[in-house]
Amino acid sequence: MGLLSPRFVVAFDAASVSGALLWRRPWSVRVRTLARVPLPPGALVPHPLEENLVGAAAVREALRSLTRSLGAGAGSALVLLPDGIARTLLVDVPPRTDPVQFARFRLAAQLPYAPGEAVVDVLPVGRRCYVAGAVRRGLVASYETAVAEAGLVQERLDLAPLAALSGLMRRPPASAPSVDVILGDAAVSLAAFERGALRALRSRRRDPGPDEPSRLREEVDRTAKLAGLAPPVRVRVVGAGAPAVIRGLSFGGRPAEPGWGPSEAGLSVESAELAWYGAALA
Repeated sequence: MGLLSPRFVVAFDAASVSGALLWRRPWSVRVRTLARVPLPPGALVPHPLEENLVGAAAVREALRSLTRSLGAGAGSALVLLPDGIARTLLVDVPPRTDPVQFARFRLAAQLPYAPGEAVVDVLPVGRRCYVAGAVRRGLVASYETAVAEAGLVQERLDLAPLAALSGLMRRPPASAPSVDVILGDAAVSLAAFERGALRALRSRRRDPGPDEPSRLREEVDRTAKLAGLAPPVRVRVVGAGAPAVIRGLSFGGRPAEPGWGPSEAGLSVESAELAWYGAALA
């Protein structure tokens, strides 16, 4: 069977906009073209309340450069928003209940803004179990405007950490419980799994630096304890700076591995650096 239609992925984060042209077959996905365009410092600041696109003109120009590099033209794109802008929650949805409406109800009391301002979506992670995410509507609109002005047609919009989580769930650890570390430029998410089921999900602001692996070891331990996981716990890492974090964790006595390997993407960079690659696997 021949190749299906190409699909573009566009991912926002604090340091850059990046993306890829994907070719999809019924049995596999191949990244054909990858591009990354750095942003000026402070042009994009992931935040759940305040305007993210502080340097909107610079972000728009970076997106236009990205689409030219990818050859995207006026194609449709899966748009991924950065970690650090959403409120997420793990919810068990009662039978015969709409997951999105239930998630909106559960999130309402936790939002630092009016519930009517929230765009809510869910990711199924088990039987009647979902990860719910809420993003302020005005923030979503600013990203959508930037994408449209870059000449792309938005196919759908998702959160980068949930796209990564979706990809990681498609390759669950064989036996041992695991904690997955999903790195964004400004935030980090940690997801604990046991027997293929998501037991806990936490998000924290990221503080890169020499001590980051030590802090992440502590966060891994907290996440495992919250989920009630018994050691040993397998640790997988994806996202910005993943190779350095993996080395730091392993050097400190906590063996870690990439969530996906370079051969899977066929790229000139380590695919573990690309949290959004989970969107290609989903």
